[in-house]
Amino acid sequence: MSAVNIFTHSAEVQANDQAAWEFWTRVENWTLDVAIESVSLNGGFVKGSNGITKTIDGQLIEWKIVDVEDKRAVIEIPIPGAIDRFEWTFESRDDGRTRITQNISLSGEQAESFLPAMGQAFEQGIMDGMRRLAEEIDRWTA
Repeated sequence: MSAVNIFTHSAEVQANDQAAWEFWTRVENWTLDVAIESVSLNGGFVKGSNGITKTIDGQLIEWKIVDVEDKRAVIEIPIPGAIDRFEWTFESRDDGRTRITQNISLSGEQAESFLPAMGQAFEQGIMDGMRRLAEEIDRWTA
C-alpha cells in the first residue's frame, strides 16, 4: 500500500523561517502540546537521530528523523504493521512571515485499519497544537 494522507494543516507566524525553524528543532519546545510530558533526542536534529516522546498518560513513543533539509523534516513513528509519517515544512513568505505546514500520512500493510481512528484523533489535536506553536514562536521571537 502506498502512503495515505491523513491530515494537513498550516499555521503562519510573524517570525522569519530561520527563527521558526530554530524554535521547532529544539525538541524540548514540543512539550507545548498539552498531551506531551517530555521529549528527548539521541543526538542532534539530523537525519538518523532517534527520539522518544513521553505522553502525559505515560506512553512512550519512539520515533526517528528520516530526512532533514532546507527547513523541512520528516519524522517516522513505527506502529504495528504501518509507519506514521510526519512531514514539517517552514516556508518563507514574501512579507517576512513563515508558513509552517504539517502533513501526516500513513503507509504499510495495516495502514487502512488505523485510518479512521488516527484521522479523527489528529484532526482534533493538531490544529490546536499548531496554533499554540505559532503563538509561542511569535512570543519567543518578539
